Amino acid sequence: MDEATALLFSNDVLNERDGEISLSSEFESSLADHQATVAEGSGDELGALIREKISDETVVEPFVRLAEKDPRTVAELCALADFVDAAADEWLPVVPLLRLFRPDPVRTDGVPDRFVPVPGDHLPEFVDIYARLFVYVWLDDCEPCDALKARLESVFEEPRDVLPVAVYGPEYKETLRREYDVTAGPAMLFVRDGAVDTRLYGDNDEGVIETELEALWR
Repeated sequence: MDEATALLFSNDVLNERDGEISLSSEFESSLADHQATVAEGSGDELGALIREKISDETVVEPFVRLAEKDPRTVAELCALADFVDAAADEWLPVVPLLRLFRPDPVRTDGVPDRFVPVPGDHLPEFVDIYARLFVYVWLDDCEPCDALKARLESVFEEPRDVLPVAVYGPEYKETLRREYDVTAGPAMLFVRDGAVDTRLYGDNDEGVIETELEALWR
């Protein structure tokens, strides 16, 4: 069990029954309460709510923007802050993992293990919130994507100091082209401090991927 998952279990966010992992009933109840609050809030009110949970002012505005597209994200953030007895910089990277337990997940059949599937139009906010981000853009009926998926599962078999997310490219072609100049797939974006540091296309070997991941911290 990796540290992020252990954090969620140890703070009663997740539980396991008959081999199935799910949100705890207590967390689901808290999440529902926060969803009601977020749904009623204006931009300024949401900003104030987020500031109650995290002190990093640089991520408040991106979370407010994200709430306009995906209110549940801010509800998940608030509920997690209530449950986890740790500093925000420890639990904030875990917020995206809660997307894996939503009743209406985005398409996941081409997503590597340990990656969080996200809609492409959420990427601008993710890029602004998380200092180090790895974005995998995948297609279906794509042999290079199948090969690269296996390589990425190997590279990320052990947790890295970067958030790995996956986007189904055909559904977000215009967003990917306009925001990140991605015009084909599979593609990999290595993001540092709000900007794409490196962009790679096609099936690259593990050595190339490892080198670019390491470069994110130089």
